[in-house]
Amino acid sequence: MFVATVSAIVAIQPNRTDTKPAITPAVGAAAPSQFSFSGTPNWWQGATSKSDMALFHTIRDSCFTSVQHKTGTVDAAAELQKTAASLTSQGYTVTPGSTQTLTIQTNTGPRQYELQQSSVMTPAGANKLLGGQEFGYLQLSNGYLKIMGYCETADELPATIPALQAIKFDTTK
Repeated sequence: MFVATVSAIVAIQPNRTDTKPAITPAVGAAAPSQFSFSGTPNWWQGATSKSDMALFHTIRDSCFTSVQHKTGTVDAAAELQKTAASLTSQGYTVTPGSTQTLTIQTNTGPRQYELQQSSVMTPAGANKLLGGQEFGYLQLSNGYLKIMGYCETADELPATIPALQAIKFDTTK
């Protein structure tokens, strides 16, 4: 995760007729994010950049979500299969759970996507992974969104849904 720091230089120019200072953006200032979070109880917005955002649950401190804007096209089924195959090849047991149909608000209107929830069991001696994992993909005209959610257990995954549905995406930024 990364945290962006934005600063501005305020300069007062002589011989100006108004009293407002001229503001010069700092070199390398971060571009505005394509994502915004309208808020929902028990969730807070974490690191956000132009093309990604993370949200964290305040009560279930092991639950968090992430959404990323990526370039190109995506085959959602192939990506889900690739993720499961990667975990399985490392000895983890992946049990598919329910599929949720969610909506994300965009500047062009609401868009639906499928969120595949799974339970992941960590084998003895392996690095412990969060047991509830969910992934969704949404193809857009200018790339795609990768939506992820993680909780300690798969039973906690429904807690991510209000947060995921409170995300807005602006394709014009």
